[in-house]
Amino acid sequence: MSPVTFPLSATAIRSSAVTSPDVRARVAHLLERATIEVYSRNAPETLDAYFPRGRDVYVSYLPGDDFHKRVEIASALRAAGYNPVLHVPARQILSANMLEDYIGGAAAAAKIDRVLLIAGDSTRARGPYSTSLELIESGVFQRHGVKIVDVAGHPEGNVGMSPDHLSRVLVDKRDAARASGLDMGIVSQFSFDPRPVETWLGMIHDAGLDVPVRVGLAGPASPATLLKFALRCGIGNSVSAVQKHVGTIGRLLRDTGPEGVVRGLGKVLTSEAGARVECFHFFPFGGLAKTSAWIRSAMDGAAGL
Repeated sequence: MSPVTFPLSATAIRSSAVTSPDVRARVAHLLERATIEVYSRNAPETLDAYFPRGRDVYVSYLPGDDFHKRVEIASALRAAGYNPVLHVPARQILSANMLEDYIGGAAAAAKIDRVLLIAGDSTRARGPYSTSLELIESGVFQRHGVKIVDVAGHPEGNVGMSPDHLSRVLVDKRDAARASGLDMGIVSQFSFDPRPVETWLGMIHDAGLDVPVRVGLAGPASPATLLKFALRCGIGNSVSAVQKHVGTIGRLLRDTGPEGVVRGLGKVLTSEAGARVECFHFFPFGGLAKTSAWIRSAMDGAAGL
């Protein structure tokens, strides 16, 4: 698989795969509904400068983070008018009591009704949970009023899992969620190459996974920053794409945004395979301001086509 070309400008959307009125309208719709992630350093007042209230805002949970701080961030986001969506990393949860305290505390302080379940950045569980499926089956979310559980999607694969296995795992999670009275969504990992995302959306469709999908995009950042996060997340094709260009782009100090992915997805977003995509989900690796500016620029370009 050959890498995508970097850099691209947000206005490049106008002269590429995003050409038909239907595709332009679809892209604009997905951008308008975009969700965002925040980290400990992103205060709600900073977010408010760039993103409208009422937006789903995902609160990351990295190894070494304190779940009490995650609850504080969620509470501040709710008070500021956002809908906080907490990451719940299965392998970072030390005990059933910790999970109960985490979700119960967030429900009381921030009125959460949606969470994102992930395995967590660890190959070994630190407590009783190893997978998102085990979290779903714990019963803790229903007890505290959570209605939707998002799970992670991996367009570029996951270590040790074949595409068929990944598909079966997602089906199992959907079935378990529904059996537990929960709705499920999928939030995909970011990619710098649209082709594995398109293939993955086809897999979602073929597997009969009738759940909403949020397609992950990396917000604009320097190539060195993007490479760091791609390596950390184990995104093989994207690592190759960035490594090919990191020298020349790094010298130019030019930020790289997700134009290539948006352009490349183009028509699939209006096909049956892309029908379940409800919005783009942004990882603001270069900061909230850059991500917000890119979204606005891309929306202007899409709306004017």
